[in-house]
Amino acid sequence: MAHPARPGTGHVADVAVVLGAAVLPGGEPSPSLARRVRHAARLWRDGAVAHLLLTGGVGRHLPSEAAVMRGLAERDGVEPSRIVLEERATTTLESAAYCAPIIAAHGWRGVVLVTDRYHLPRALLAFRRHGVHARGSAPADGRGGTARWRWVAMHLRELAALPWYLLRTRRRG
Repeated sequence: MAHPARPGTGHVADVAVVLGAAVLPGGEPSPSLARRVRHAARLWRDGAVAHLLLTGGVGRHLPSEAAVMRGLAERDGVEPSRIVLEERATTTLESAAYCAPIIAAHGWRGVVLVTDRYHLPRALLAFRRHGVHARGSAPADGRGGTARWRWVAMHLRELAALPWYLLRTRRRG
């Protein structure tokens, strides 16, 4: 197994913040959720990040997105001591707001946001609004398991949401 990244070792980041996605009935991960966690676990195994901060509260189905992600990450070989959960957020803005103090409390400086490519611009904007200057990383497997109509709908949602976020964050700034 690769050694986890440690600050000062030339690795990319102290933490990968993995943004939640839907939990399906029976506590099963949606394809997006599973894809994001696989990618983050790969970053950890490769030594690119030292910790995973998994963010996502309870949506339509129990348990929380973060709890489902923890199970997936541990099955992918991530050491439990390297996993931190944030289980309240139900939106990207809430993830940013709730993760920022966790990141500060741990003294993490190098931060990588893990989400799907279509979601990265808005996620980076939200986290930067809360003082977290991160870089983004998205799974390479595209829509991997997500139905084509759903994939298109998520892209369209982001096209509408990004201008709204820009307006909202400017008013607060």
